[in-house]
Amino acid sequence: MADRASAREALALVTGGFTELPYAERESAPDGPLGWPGYDAARARAAARTGEDESVVCAVGDVEGARAVLIAFEFGFLGGSLGERTGDRLEAAYAHAVTHRLPLVSLVATGGSRMQEGMLALTQLQRVARASARAREAGLPLIAVLRDPTTGGGWATLGAGADVVLALPGAQVGFAGSR
Repeated sequence: MADRASAREALALVTGGFTELPYAERESAPDGPLGWPGYDAARARAAARTGEDESVVCAVGDVEGARAVLIAFEFGFLGGSLGERTGDRLEAAYAHAVTHRLPLVSLVATGGSRMQEGMLALTQLQRVARASARAREAGLPLIAVLRDPTTGGGWATLGAGADVVLALPGAQVGFAGSR
């Protein structure tokens, strides 16, 4: 997998084609749930720079002949951080995996929770952990490929919570970033 590959580049490296999963649109207050000055402008810049409207792309595709739900983080979108909209997409991806009895493969590249959303961003980690537990109860394999970097709550939930954890050479992995 290419160093700092975009979410779509990472997906293209593991599958010949994919179909994005639908997700619920979330309306939020101006500058997010906390009214963080400049948050909407930062999201708009991230979208213009990456072509994505959120930090994660969730899809279904074939990996080496096996159908799977795929989650790929777009690190270029606010450091691949998790916010409410990210949580919506991740929860929907896990639910799709459970409903269709598909393994889930996460291509993780994140700095953790989105500070502009405060505690609401941290609650997304609990949502992902709960969805992961449901997938595990359903007997589905959870596979995580740790890209550079994989830190914070993204590591704690999608990375450390997987059945099989692989890391790309040179990937920074841990709960806290380098200091």
